[in-house]
Amino acid sequence: MPNPAETEPPSNAPPPQDEVFVRAVDLPTLSLRQARAAVAQQLDILSPLPPAEVAAAVVLIGPTEAGLHRYAVGLAPLRLLAEAPAEGRSVTLIGRLDGEIVAFRFDRPRTGIGGAGDWIEIATIAGACLAILLAGANLRVDREIDAVQARLDATDALVQQRSHEVAQVARVAGAWRAAAATRKAGLVDCALTSLVKANAGPVRVAGLAMAGGQLTARLADPPVDPAALKALGLAPVATPAVQTSVAGAPAGAEPASAPGEAAVPLALAHDFQTGAAACR
Repeated sequence: MPNPAETEPPSNAPPPQDEVFVRAVDLPTLSLRQARAAVAQQLDILSPLPPAEVAAAVVLIGPTEAGLHRYAVGLAPLRLLAEAPAEGRSVTLIGRLDGEIVAFRFDRPRTGIGGAGDWIEIATIAGACLAILLAGANLRVDREIDAVQARLDATDALVQQRSHEVAQVARVAGAWRAAAATRKAGLVDCALTSLVKANAGPVRVAGLAMAGGQLTARLADPPVDPAALKALGLAPVATPAVQTSVAGAPAGAEPASAPGEAAVPLALAHDFQTGAAACR
């Protein structure tokens, strides 16, 4: 029987050498033809050598967590492919991706473009690249249209809200004009403004009354400057005085005030009156 030590390769044999430069690329397609076209478009970014001096091979690895498909891209110098042993039209070279060995099949470099089949293949690859670009542009345009439509909807809602607010303001203004025409709001505003001017500051009003085109304002406190009120068209309203009689005085005798006392007025002169012609 043969010795197992002679038939089995030694365990310390060196691992196969990497013959190509390997990059990982995630693409949304499962078609190897489309993946090769996409890699050809990005060859100047993926390759460590000038694109004219390298050949690329693509191997599907599997899906990713983002829903894309991961491809291993092998990049080999054209010189290495030309020097490889003749084994038909393709050359198999070894590379590593994340510690795992990947075998890449490269087409032998050609000296020029051959027949009509080569032109058809080039046209197919260009069409696939154009289709990928158009699909991406279409998706972007759809998203932009959705964003514009959302802004238009928000603007329309804002216009409707502003129109409703303007209508409410118009109704309030109409009601105010109607009230001003019947209740002489301008006279009330003029009288209150004159009271504030004459008092040189805030003034407390206990009551307002309108009769015969005249406005009567009752102040809660004595006026600071009655002369200023009069100059602004607010005239004091006379208040009748009531005298107290002395106890024990004969009936029919003229009322007299107690010694040292003056007549007690019914109310202090806190009422002032004005009209549309006098108020200013």
